[in-house]
Amino acid sequence: MGRKKSRRVDENNRLICDDALTEVFRRLPARTLASCRLVCKSWFSVLSDPHFIYDHLSRGQQKLLLFANDRVRDRSLAMVLADDKDSMHQLSSPMASRSIFVHNSCNGLLCLGDSTGAVELLNPTTGESLVLPMPMYTAGSSQFSSCNWHCLGFCPGTKEHKVVHFYPGAQIDSFEVCCEIYTVGAGVWRQIGCFRGAPTDRGVHVNGTVYYLTKFRYIASSRINYLNLESENFGTMMLPPRKSYGGHCSLTELEGRLCLVVVEGALEDPPRTMDILMLNSDDKQSWTHRYHLPLPWFMPSCYFTPKHTLFHDGKIWVQLSARNLCCHDPSSSSEELKRALTELDFPFSTHTFTESIVPLRKDYFTKKIQ
Repeated sequence: MGRKKSRRVDENNRLICDDALTEVFRRLPARTLASCRLVCKSWFSVLSDPHFIYDHLSRGQQKLLLFANDRVRDRSLAMVLADDKDSMHQLSSPMASRSIFVHNSCNGLLCLGDSTGAVELLNPTTGESLVLPMPMYTAGSSQFSSCNWHCLGFCPGTKEHKVVHFYPGAQIDSFEVCCEIYTVGAGVWRQIGCFRGAPTDRGVHVNGTVYYLTKFRYIASSRINYLNLESENFGTMMLPPRKSYGGHCSLTELEGRLCLVVVEGALEDPPRTMDILMLNSDDKQSWTHRYHLPLPWFMPSCYFTPKHTLFHDGKIWVQLSARNLCCHDPSSSSEELKRALTELDFPFSTHTFTESIVPLRKDYFTKKIQ
């Protein structure tokens, strides 16, 4: 009788210790947890539990990641801003050396691509990666292609990560887009059919759905197509009523919601302005005008339509050229975009990024640049 009671006491003490340890883990940064997983089997078990992983992810701080290929030194760099020390990591893949780019970021994972059409997922925090099988269609793959692109997304209901590949239909002038999906862990691409409305720009993932603008974006019949990653069904919505859509419009995610970015004004005739409209989360149909910003003017030869518009640390970040980043603080009295950092020596792309321990189970060599 005494032995049974002793075993129950030991078991209760162990459960209390496990609960306390889990609470400590919740407060540690993801980079520390990546090292803690190597300490012992019991720690590895706690830190590999999906409930813990996504609970910890929900508490993480969203940061800004700059990704660049330094072709002079033949290396790829990922610099995390708003970090403790604005850390920079050099990424070197076990695959053959080549220039790579980031399609997008989701839950601390980067979806990487290259000119051959290859796709690789990387968790820079843990150093794990996963090389996907080659997609069925690889022609024309590039960092700027709007007709052949990939997007990594997450299904909140099933806790599955999926990579979506959009590519042109058999008839180039049919304005159809074909789609295949790779579910992480499944091992194969699955075709899910075609949908009318070829993308005019690379899409954006917001809360389990991939959205993209279709062709004819400058006329009244313009629309947004979307793909629900859980049901894998397509849908469509019209652009919000507006007198004109100026010279350019694009989609982005701000504050966890879908936004439409509209740039007014001619490239050679500054000033130009940028309006940001946000989709209301309640009805998924109405839009609210949130921001109106004048765009700074640089030299005409280096002036670009905004490449990326992101929300981070309470500020709006806008990449206006391949080597320049500006930001706007909505809490300030000024509406101007200000330079956020000095111009870098090489082109880069910007992405929102949250460090996580989402597993991929394959080594990817990363080294910290001192």
